[in-house]
Amino acid sequence: MAKYWAQRYRYFSLYDQGIQMDQEGWYSVTPEKIAAHIAERCASDVIIDAFCGVGGNTIQFAMTCHRVIAIDIDPVRLACARHNARIYGVEDRIEFICGDYMTLLPRLKADVVFLSPPWGGPGYLAQDVFDIKRDIPMDGEHLFNETCKITKNIAYFLPRNSDPDQIGRLA
Repeated sequence: MAKYWAQRYRYFSLYDQGIQMDQEGWYSVTPEKIAAHIAERCASDVIIDAFCGVGGNTIQFAMTCHRVIAIDIDPVRLACARHNARIYGVEDRIEFICGDYMTLLPRLKADVVFLSPPWGGPGYLAQDVFDIKRDIPMDGEHLFNETCKITKNIAYFLPRNSDPDQIGRLA
């Protein structure tokens, strides 16, 4: 945890304003500058953040998109995301939904979907190759294919050691 604490301002530049994170949030949040870059690339009218966690990407999407639908299955992380969005002044642009993205998916509509599913914790780094079909709990290939039913505009945030052949087949 000490390594994550040392990076708290990389995760949220407004950390000292009262940012909230649970234990998983510390190792799963996207650093703010990376999230801002992703948000610029995903600028649209409506975007879905399918696994919003504590809101790092969600907040940045609210700065570039008209409306953000932020979904997380964990009510504690979703409450953190809402609180953190309030600190950044973007809470009013975000609809927070506590639920399972895969269950909600048939009823969702958006221009872009951002997928950053659980990778199984920091242990993914010990693997030579991250298998998106096997190592993402809901089968990352199935997740992508189902998301294509909403839109073809999908940003898929994956570990750097993901199998490039698997990613290529999705594209």
